[in-house]
Amino acid sequence: MKKIQLNTVLFLVLSTLITFTFQACDDDPVDNPPQMNEEELITTVEMTFTNADDAEDVRTFRFSDPDGEGGNAPETTDTIELNASSTYDLAIRFLDESDPNSVEDITEEVEEEADEHLVCYTTPGDLTVTITDKDANELNLGLAATVTTSEAENTSLLVQLKHQPDVKDGSCEPGDTDVEVLFQTVVK
Repeated sequence: MKKIQLNTVLFLVLSTLITFTFQACDDDPVDNPPQMNEEELITTVEMTFTNADDAEDVRTFRFSDPDGEGGNAPETTDTIELNASSTYDLAIRFLDESDPNSVEDITEEVEEEADEHLVCYTTPGDLTVTITDKDANELNLGLAATVTTSEAENTSLLVQLKHQPDVKDGSCEPGDTDVEVLFQTVVK
């Protein structure tokens, strides 16, 4: 009788071990963390203003920091110069020029991920910036805008590219800042 009980116990123990061994080798999918957006290096912000009343009046202003944030000071931060009482169409580009032999236009990625990005424009003066392009959800994108000046003044224009995956609501508060540049601005 003891031999039968011992065999039964041994059988149950071995069965349990085998079951746990096969369970441990099961092909359950592993919960992968969500893939984070790879942050791009933005070394250059280029703003092109085209006078709405004179298509030949095109002005381009740049910020350039070839080694990116930190490291050396920016090489170029142009002062924006616009005419008083004028309206301009604005186009902005974001570039990675850290390798002069392989310049990358980050603007293309911003356009592809429009529902996750917003270009914000802030000025303390009488400069008015109206974003004219939208993402698929009809929220502002900001790669295109209309800029209206009033009277002559010295002011500034803060430009921020916000990365807002899953939190974009049309405002500049949520998300991370990919790049931020303060341009001194002269309206003559």
